[in-house]
Amino acid sequence: MSACCLYFFSATGNSLAVALELTSLLQMPEPISIPGSMVLDDPYAAARNAECVGFVFPVHRATLPEMVRGFIVEMPVRPDCYYFAISTYTLFGCNEFWDVDEILCAQGARLNYGASIQMMGNVGLLAPDTRTVQRRREQMREQAAEISEAVANHQENYFRRSNKLLGRLVAAFTSMRRRSISFKVDGSCTRCGVCAQVCPAQNITVDKDGAHAPVRSDKCEACLACVHWCPANALSTQTPLHSHYHNPDIKPEQLNPHARLESS
Repeated sequence: MSACCLYFFSATGNSLAVALELTSLLQMPEPISIPGSMVLDDPYAAARNAECVGFVFPVHRATLPEMVRGFIVEMPVRPDCYYFAISTYTLFGCNEFWDVDEILCAQGARLNYGASIQMMGNVGLLAPDTRTVQRRREQMREQAAEISEAVANHQENYFRRSNKLLGRLVAAFTSMRRRSISFKVDGSCTRCGVCAQVCPAQNITVDKDGAHAPVRSDKCEACLACVHWCPANALSTQTPLHSHYHNPDIKPEQLNPHARLESS
């Protein structure tokens, strides 16, 4: 498919796995990292003349991640461009498509197509079993094939519009938790740097001399990529409510926005 581009945001790797599957099926260029794009002189270069622009992201706090929201708010859009969004979720989606549509409508465009894909996630204290993970991977490929056909034909749909009030309440509660989130590092930390590598906000630095590991600033997206990708399981939140999980088809270096830019 020519003159199209696909942007992604991913923490556990689920959304990147979906983006890679879609670009392969649609014969599109490699998916573009939203965190990586935001450090470029022109973050929207690929989208400016595209006839089709897509977004793949996980459901965070009943809607789209804050970094994705900010990226779309600033994006120059056109009413003649076909826009689609694919969300990945563990338990339920809520207002993500509604919110993307509102952002685009404010600039004279609209979201033409939206679809959700349930993926294995990190909600709950027990790690997901291998059989369930494999089943979700197979289901993802089946759904991606259906989505790619719809996008290739520029189909439009009436995506689910959930309870807006419920979504706002969930978003308010979890945003408060996001602002107060804190991390603990135990003695098993090897200072390998994977946490810094996968952080979409480039919010972690690792002191190789052993003074601090990791050191974070105030840009945290609360996506918990650092927790889920830590090889030693040395990282946790102050109130651990999540198991350790990351997509088995993705490697941590694929989530490094700077590494992806250097290879492009």
